[in-house]
Amino acid sequence: MIKRVLAGAACLGCVAFLGWSQNAPDDDVIMRAMRDELDRSRQLRVVGGGDDVPYFISYQVTDAEEFQVSASMGAVVGQGRNKYRVPDIEVRVGSYDFDHTGHVYSGAYSGSRYDRSWPLDDNYPNLREALWLSTDRAYKAALESMARKRAALNSMNAPAEKLADFSRVEPVKSVARIIRKKIDENIWTARTIKLSAIFNGYPEVISSEVNYRAIEGVTYLMNNEGTVLRYPDSVATIEGTAEGQARDGMILRDFAGFQQPEIDLLPAEGELTKGLTAVAQEIQALLKAPVGEGFSGPTLFEPRAAAQLLAQLIGDNVVVERKPLGEPGRPVNFQPSELESKLGSRILPEYFNIVDDPTQTAWNGQLLAGHDLFDLEGVPDKPVALVEKGILKTFLTTRQPVKGTAGSNGHARLSGQYGARGAAISNLMVSVTESTPLADLKKKLIDMAKERGKPYGMLVRKLDYPYSGGQSGVRSLYSSAGGSSRPVSPPLLVYRVYPDGREELVRGLRFRGFSTRALRDVLGASKETALFDFVNNSAPMAMVDAGGYMAPTAVVAPGLLFEEIEFERPQEQLPKPPLVPAPTGGQ
Repeated sequence: MIKRVLAGAACLGCVAFLGWSQNAPDDDVIMRAMRDELDRSRQLRVVGGGDDVPYFISYQVTDAEEFQVSASMGAVVGQGRNKYRVPDIEVRVGSYDFDHTGHVYSGAYSGSRYDRSWPLDDNYPNLREALWLSTDRAYKAALESMARKRAALNSMNAPAEKLADFSRVEPVKSVARIIRKKIDENIWTARTIKLSAIFNGYPEVISSEVNYRAIEGVTYLMNNEGTVLRYPDSVATIEGTAEGQARDGMILRDFAGFQQPEIDLLPAEGELTKGLTAVAQEIQALLKAPVGEGFSGPTLFEPRAAAQLLAQLIGDNVVVERKPLGEPGRPVNFQPSELESKLGSRILPEYFNIVDDPTQTAWNGQLLAGHDLFDLEGVPDKPVALVEKGILKTFLTTRQPVKGTAGSNGHARLSGQYGARGAAISNLMVSVTESTPLADLKKKLIDMAKERGKPYGMLVRKLDYPYSGGQSGVRSLYSSAGGSSRPVSPPLLVYRVYPDGREELVRGLRFRGFSTRALRDVLGASKETALFDFVNNSAPMAMVDAGGYMAPTAVVAPGLLFEEIEFERPQEQLPKPPLVPAPTGGQ
């Protein structure tokens, strides 16, 4: 998995090394340096004694080249290329049953760091020294964390049920042949400039930008259990954002993203043009739309919007994290999964099945962005049946055990917290055994509105997901959710559907009290399905340009009809529109 955060560094001086041998492919200089330093680090000991010794050591290095270019209104506004090596060195002290992880300060280190810079040249001695310094820092951080964890445990009652801190897995060895692909900087610079100029034809758009990024890399992973991996690890994305301001001051945003796990697999220019033109036209339409009013009643999510919805309600909640051990008397900021206690319970109608399958490469001739071979812990990916006949069967897991699961199922795709990796969906495939044409679901929506005495029903065509409203918008949404559940990103394209079938676009609404509980009451699913892909990045609601890791993800889902969804109009102060007219003749 491509990592976007340069991993932390080390302190030097109090580690002694005892020898150990491991057979590993002596292929390139990075693998040779990793193997030899792992041989040396197998039995680390603190000079002067100490009982906490490493039981697990893992070396992971991503070696990559990156090119990115940003353009606005037909002009380059930013450009850069970079070559980097991102190390991720893990040292666990203690045992599989009890180690230093799982405390609120696990991984925190108070000492000096000497491994902030990693050599970019294939220089064997320099690579060995960088690995040594990183191992030293990781070991010292683990020792500090273990001391904190023991002190916290000594100050509180022991938990009623104790889980192991790390699970065992079978080691794997896979050393792929690497063929580096060349990033064509000239072509993509010209294309990004051309795509950004699309918004020049829409003076209502007061701010816009198109960003292209390509990372061509390879990831190496070795650990003292015997796992040896080398595999291609690349990603390419192109994203367009646009913003307009209505006459009443309301800011309206839209976003389109395209992503693929290989740099030469992005859509053709025609498809990119179509997607970004739609963003401009949607801003144009929203600026003319009336402000929506509070509403509670029947709502239809078209397939794309349903896929965006399920990426959040299912995708974010089939991941169960363990609450970290905190300091006595100090609250821990932790939000559990809404489905944590629902294992074996019905969470959807019985005709729903959901599988997360990172091994699947395509769907209906379309590439799936979430395809992977191994997760961040070196565990082979495999399909996981999450929901069968509406019943929640299991969760996506890493090597950190959680209640109700046996161990890792190969879904450690994000950085995680408190010394553990974070699980995440890859290719979330939602299927139904009973379906209705979308047009018939719309008729049913109208009939339900009439029966309930509603002047209209609601139709959702697109959500603001990944969320484009920035950190202030995220804070507002979390505040409105009240802490009982994760907020769902607001609708971008939402329509009133009147008894005669007419659709009226409205703006300025968000959901109220929308949680996984609503999924039990889905009234129907469409025959039509849609593929939605995005970049998961550890940030709330996959916020655009945020988070530390990039995990391309895909969701395939049908449209969904709900009996009752509640919408509200936020009571917020709106900024004044520009006082000076735009030079292009816009509003």
